[in-house]
Amino acid sequence: MELLAKLGVDLNLIIAQVVNFAILLGILSYFVYRPLLNLLDTRRARIQKAMDDAARIEQQTSEMEQIRHRELKKIDSECGVYMERIRKQAESVEQEILLRAKGEAQAMIDAARKQLNADREQLFQEAFQRTASLVMHMTEKLLQREFGAVDEKRILAAIERDIPTLVR
Repeated sequence: MELLAKLGVDLNLIIAQVVNFAILLGILSYFVYRPLLNLLDTRRARIQKAMDDAARIEQQTSEMEQIRHRELKKIDSECGVYMERIRKQAESVEQEILLRAKGEAQAMIDAARKQLNADREQLFQEAFQRTASLVMHMTEKLLQREFGAVDEKRILAAIERDIPTLVR
């Protein structure tokens, strides 16, 4: 111990400082270190919980994306079926309209043909009557003149020859 005294070191002071340091270490350990460790453990637990929540959310997002993808495929196929059905209905309606329009057009054509034939028949009748009337009138005029027997036979022969062509 003398050696320590010669160096200027007081053993009682060192023991007191070691005891003070041990007391300070005990107090700091009790009031600071343990709460600090508890705080770090709590923070570590919160971080782990946040990481677990993030992983769970990511998994749920992935599952929701798969569900959304399946639903979109289902809706797409339903839309395709619906569009095909609508297309078939539209084609059916188009065919029905075309058939109806063709029928109406044919009816109009038939009516126009009937009217045309009736008008043509009426025109021929009128022409025939007019021609017959003219022939009769001319015949009367010719007969009113005095002809000889030869002239009369020649005119009658010409009329007989021309009448069939006029009647047609």
